[in-house]
Amino acid sequence: MKNFIFLFALLVFVASTATAQKEDKRKVVTGAVVGPVEGIVYSLPQTGIRVHIKATRERFVHGPFQMYAQKMLGIENVPAADADHWNMDEMKLEVFSEPDAEQVFKAMGPAAQLLSLTESGILAGINTTVKNAKTDIETNSFLTKNLEKQVKFTDMSIWSFYSPADSTKRFKMVSKSIEQKAAEAAETIFNLRNSRFALLTNADDEPLPDGKSFEVMTEELGKMEENYLALFVGKSAKEKYEFSFEFVPGQKTVKGEVFFRFSDDRGVLPKSDLSGRPITIEVSKMENLASKQEGLSKSENPAAGKSGVYYRLPGMAEIRIMDGGTQLGGARFPIAQFGTTAPIPEDLLDGSYRLEFHTNSGAVKSVLKDTDIVEDSKSDKK
Repeated sequence: MKNFIFLFALLVFVASTATAQKEDKRKVVTGAVVGPVEGIVYSLPQTGIRVHIKATRERFVHGPFQMYAQKMLGIENVPAADADHWNMDEMKLEVFSEPDAEQVFKAMGPAAQLLSLTESGILAGINTTVKNAKTDIETNSFLTKNLEKQVKFTDMSIWSFYSPADSTKRFKMVSKSIEQKAAEAAETIFNLRNSRFALLTNADDEPLPDGKSFEVMTEELGKMEENYLALFVGKSAKEKYEFSFEFVPGQKTVKGEVFFRFSDDRGVLPKSDLSGRPITIEVSKMENLASKQEGLSKSENPAAGKSGVYYRLPGMAEIRIMDGGTQLGGARFPIAQFGTTAPIPEDLLDGSYRLEFHTNSGAVKSVLKDTDIVEDSKSDKK
C-alpha cells in the first residue's frame, strides 16, 4: 500500500513539473495566454529601378516601279530596298521593392506578435493592419509583328492586259510590261495633279460644288495620287511597342552598367544581344547623406535591437540612362540600400504604438500612440 502511495505521488510530481515547464514557455499578454513565441522572420526592402520604354517600328517596303522614279517623275534617291527603322519615343523611370537578402531579421518576444508583412515578407507595419498592394508582374515580349502584310501594293493599271491593234493578234491578250505599267501610272499622277489644280483654282470657271462635296473631291484626288506615287517611292507601316527593364543596384555607386541594348534596325533588345549598342545606367549615391544617417542611427541604449525589429533610413541617388554620351532620361529617387539600418526603439514595441513603413524604402511612414489614434479617428468622422 505504501509503495502504491509513493508511486502515485511520484507520478503527480512529474506531471506537475511538466505542466510548469509548458507554462514557462507560454507568454501572458494583456491577461490572455497565447502560444509559445519563438520569433518571426522578416526582411527589409531593397530598391530596384524599372524603366518603361515606348518605341515605334517603321517598316518600309520599296515600290514596284522604284527603278523608274527618276526617269518618269524626276524623283531622285528613292530607296531600292526594304528596311526597318526603330525609334524610342518615351522613357519613364519608377522604383520597386524586393526583399534584401542582406537584411533578414528575426523579431522576438511580444514584438513578433505585432508585425505586419507584405506578401514577399517585407516589414510593412507594427501593431497595425496594412493592405498589401497588388503585385503586377512585368513581362517583356521581343516578338515583332509582320508589317509586310500591312504594306500592300495594288496594281493601279486601268487595264492589266491589252490587245494590240495588229490584226494578227486580234484575239490574243498581251500582258503589259512593268515599264508600260510604270509609264501609265506616271501619266495618271500628272493627270490627277492637273485635275486637282484645276479644281482648286476653278480653272474652268464653273460653279463649284457645296463645301462638303468640294472637300471630299479634293481629298479623294489626293489619296489617289498618293497611291499611284507609292508605286514609285514605296510606302511604310508603323507599329508601337512597349518594353520594361529592371535593375537592382548594390550598396555603392554604379557606373556604366548595361541596362538593355538598342539597334536602329532591330529595335529594343535584351542586354545579352550584342547586335545592339549598349544603353547604360548610372546610379550615383549621395555620400554626405549616407554618412550623416549612419552617425545618427547608432543608439546608446544597451537594449537597442533586443526585439530584433529594424527599419531603414534610405539614401538618395541620382539616376541617369545613357546612350553613349547622350542622356536619355534621369531622376532622383530614394534607394533603400544606399542608406543605413537602425533598430526600432524598444519603447515603441510595447503594443501601445502603431507604426507604418514605406515598403519601397523601409523608412518609417508614421508613429501613432493610442491616444493619437483615437483623436485621429474622431477628426476623420468630423
